Amino acid sequence: MLGNASESSIHSSHAVSEIQLGSISKRTMDVYVPDHYRVLGVAVAADGAAIKDAYRKLSRVYHPDRHGGSSRATSCFQYISSANTELSDPVKRLNYDRTLLLRDPLRMVDDPRADRALDVLDLVVKRLKRRPDALPGAVRGRDLRVRHTVDFALAAVGGVALVRVNYDSVCGTCLGQGSTQPERNPVCHVCQGRGSVKHGLRRQPQECGFCGGRGAVLLIYCQTCTGRGIAAISRVIGVQVPARTQSGAVLRARGVGEQPTLGVQPGDLVVEIAVAPHPVLTAEGHDLVVRLPITWLQALTGGSVQVPTLEGLERLTLPAELAGHREIRVANRGLPMADGKRGALRVVVVVDCPLQLSRGQIATIEDWQATVAKASWPLVAEYEANLLALSEPVLPSELAPVDAMRSP
Repeated sequence: MLGNASESSIHSSHAVSEIQLGSISKRTMDVYVPDHYRVLGVAVAADGAAIKDAYRKLSRVYHPDRHGGSSRATSCFQYISSANTELSDPVKRLNYDRTLLLRDPLRMVDDPRADRALDVLDLVVKRLKRRPDALPGAVRGRDLRVRHTVDFALAAVGGVALVRVNYDSVCGTCLGQGSTQPERNPVCHVCQGRGSVKHGLRRQPQECGFCGGRGAVLLIYCQTCTGRGIAAISRVIGVQVPARTQSGAVLRARGVGEQPTLGVQPGDLVVEIAVAPHPVLTAEGHDLVVRLPITWLQALTGGSVQVPTLEGLERLTLPAELAGHREIRVANRGLPMADGKRGALRVVVVVDCPLQLSRGQIATIEDWQATVAKASWPLVAEYEANLLALSEPVLPSELAPVDAMRSP
């Protein structure tokens, strides 16, 4: 029978690794958990003395006490201890060799020439399968997509919107290496510094489980990114907003997105714009419209009032005797146009009517209105004159003559 411990220590080489780097999530190649012989760096035909000697040398390098309890050193030391425990016992080693033979027959050959022959064969097959037009695509970081709200004035005249983004990118402390002292991190003896291992008949490269695919064992890691090589970044980016931008517009800032590793082109910042409505102003074509309520006294005497513009509050002088709905146009206070000019600010004057008056106040107004001539109410006078100008009244439909209701 095959030993359970041996089987469990090998079958995990087919596990799939998914690394979460902050907001960067990337699916890597399959992780290869190295067999015990590769962990100790000995041949499959090594005797007990060679195995013991290899274990002692590697223990001095990776013992956690020498590295302040480093998690990577602990993991590597567990690999080494497990390999030594199993290969030092003749019975366990026999069961392990049987399992290894089933999983990877080529490992028991232990001949570098066989590995090279399979590598050449794999290269020939890949070249035969490759299409002539198949070219490697450019590697770049992920685009950042955010939704940002700008105020009405900025969207109207254009300007720079300050957009805060939070993302993960190359650690600025260790420059993505995961360590500020890379010279103190030993080269991985399992993958020979390549970060991946080819094994089996298919020669499919898999991420080295001993060094985590780095090619070097990270014993001294960066305190900023804790060895990930990726750090959380929060920054404010200025995005140019063109004039007359509307809600739903998408703006792109090149080269300020995520950069997972050095040497990789950063992604872009993609900003979806939402324009906050103005509390008073509305846009109609090239013009801006504001409804200005005034009192009876202001309508009679005129005066100075404040009106909003894209540049801020400005004073507007009202003429006297404003009757009904009047519109005042202020030039060059509207929206920008393609020729560089600007539309107008249209101030629609609305005379407000007081509400919730007392009986005494209403009686006072009635007495005052009785003293005012009808000609002082121009809109009322115009309406009554139009009514008198009608030749005959229009009958309501329900009072139409009976003959008109008969069918032919």
